Amino acid sequence: MLVRLWHDLWIGLFLILIVVGVFSGHGLLIGFAAMGLLVAGVSWLWDRLALEDVVYERTLSQSRVFMGEEVTLTVAVTNGKPVPLARLSVQDTIPLEVELLGVDTSVSSSPNAQTLRHLTSMAWYERIRWNYKLKSEHRGLHMLGPAQVESGDLFGFYSSEKSFSSRDYLLVYPTVAPLADLGFPASRPLGDVGGGNRMFEDASRPFGLREYQMGDPMKTVDWKATARMQELRVRTFEPSTSYSVVLVVDVDTTAHYWEGYSAANLERITLAAASVASYAAGQGYSLGLFSNGTPLLADRPMKISPSQSPDQLSIILEALATIRPMGIGQMWAQLAQNSRQFPLNATLVLVTAFFQPEMAEVVQTLKSRGYRLVVVHVGDGDWPQMPEGVLVYELRTYFEGIEYAGPFAPR
Repeated sequence: MLVRLWHDLWIGLFLILIVVGVFSGHGLLIGFAAMGLLVAGVSWLWDRLALEDVVYERTLSQSRVFMGEEVTLTVAVTNGKPVPLARLSVQDTIPLEVELLGVDTSVSSSPNAQTLRHLTSMAWYERIRWNYKLKSEHRGLHMLGPAQVESGDLFGFYSSEKSFSSRDYLLVYPTVAPLADLGFPASRPLGDVGGGNRMFEDASRPFGLREYQMGDPMKTVDWKATARMQELRVRTFEPSTSYSVVLVVDVDTTAHYWEGYSAANLERITLAAASVASYAAGQGYSLGLFSNGTPLLADRPMKISPSQSPDQLSIILEALATIRPMGIGQMWAQLAQNSRQFPLNATLVLVTAFFQPEMAEVVQTLKSRGYRLVVVHVGDGDWPQMPEGVLVYELRTYFEGIEYAGPFAPR
């Protein structure tokens, strides 16, 4: 603003010189002032056109990665007009959780952000690209942008700014580790997973023949075998089975929300849950998720119905990536209220870092309803005695080791 005021004062001075030159008859003074006004006019027009048809683009080679994986960030500026730019300054906003490799950034006015700067000049119809490598050791949905460009006239008298509000998002999944590396047994880490529906037969899986029994549908009769054996024979099929595993992710790390939360324990929870999800999906189980954590754009518990869809693991990892430290309510209450929505006889894998006494009663109730319970405890305290038949894993020792020395350490 001060620079523009100074330039305006110079224009006023040139006008005064012209008036003085006209009345005094000094042609040289008039010519000098007119030249100054011409330069000021050209500068003003150049500044008005400088950012016309200037486009800023930002591209990520991948929008979904795991913690520690590198991504290529490409930024490009295009000058789409026949007017060159003597100078162009570009500032893009990058979250602090994302590391730009081999690049110096500056402090941003936005909270928890850094600024990526470029300073260049551009010819007419020129396009310039910059490529960077970035990575993040922090799970979550990270927003890149907005960006701002600044340019002006050739002489530096004027300056204009233009904002590009477009944003790009980098989703960083939590780390996935083999269950054996976390302390689970190599064989049947979730115990005897149940939840299969054996009431219906799968016609695509023939099993054999048997004698006809009263009530068998006639469409199952094998007429060739009947003619050959001189008695009615029906085809049998293997039962249709779909084992269900529901991840129950408890984000509570303290007794009360006003006490804050343990960031280390929350990362243990997401790592353990992601690892169990990866194992269950690999085994072909019907996988679901329930958590007292809240989605980014909602104020209700996080629920994902069990499914064997090929995309189910990605959906659950996305949910775990964005899980927040403050839940919608205490898990024992949410679990008691919503448990009847789970498939009958499903295996519930409770991942938690903090024990609340009411949880033991809820676990007993769920077990009495026929659910199989697996408790994965990742916190620092000891987990109390659970009802008989509940499989409990204490993973504190394993997490303490990998957090300081292993490749799966939350950062």
